[in-house]
Amino acid sequence: MKYKIKKAGAKDLEAIQKLSRKRCANENEKFDSTVSPDFPLTNEGEEELRKCIDGDFSAIFSAETEGGIIGYLAASVQLAENFRNIKYVCELGSLWIDEEYRGKGIGKALVKEFEKWCREKNARKLSVSASAGNERAIEFYRKEGFEDYELILEKPLD
Repeated sequence: MKYKIKKAGAKDLEAIQKLSRKRCANENEKFDSTVSPDFPLTNEGEEELRKCIDGDFSAIFSAETEGGIIGYLAASVQLAENFRNIKYVCELGSLWIDEEYRGKGIGKALVKEFEKWCREKNARKLSVSASAGNERAIEFYRKEGFEDYELILEKPLD
């Protein structure tokens, strides 16, 4: 299967919104009911994606076939915490590949493009967070060289 990885542009916003909506709906259904499935389609969600596409310290990379965009990775450069001896950490904010295209190396290719971009931004560390129950994503990120760094615990208040 032929696909290409590229930096998304303004013309890709609608397709990215639709994929992001699928990601949020999946997250809501399987891992975190507090995630709003329709957030990417709201004005605020659209603006966040637009800023990510247009930003100097953020980017969205897309995986595209002849039929259109089938996956994306959203990234940003963040200042590292004051206690660290590095200046920047690149954050992989979200990643989604349509179900029928998984297992074909597309996620790996998106992560490699993300890593290249992070090096260009002079970051020395990469970070990603995943829902604790999303074992498939966690396994994927570990295979890509991400290691456990921090554990965040939450407790709902009734």
